[in-house]
Amino acid sequence: MRLRRTDPEHAPLTPEYNHGTSGALKNAIDYLFREWNNEAAGFVSYGSARGARAVEHLRLVLAELMVATVRAQVMLSRFTDFEKVAKFKPDPRHESEVQTMFDQLIAWAGALKVLR
Repeated sequence: MRLRRTDPEHAPLTPEYNHGTSGALKNAIDYLFREWNNEAAGFVSYGSARGARAVEHLRLVLAELMVATVRAQVMLSRFTDFEKVAKFKPDPRHESEVQTMFDQLIAWAGALKVLR
């Protein structure tokens, strides 16, 4: 995850923890909240439900920080994208998902440039 002011786009990786994002990521977002204003964000998530609920939670949090989130996201399964639920071994189908997310993210970051 990039959290520097010089990078206008962000793609945090979030686990799903108790139907939401991790406390560590939420704390980082809260700490740097002004840095996120008028930025763009995409999501890469993982968990038993592929992190969908964590991303849903993050979309609401980031909306309050004036962050435009892109529709495309990469959702990884703990069962099919991790070998023995420990070693990261993503399915090749995620390559096109990553490309789509970054295409949208770069476009939105460019569109928001006039606000920064």
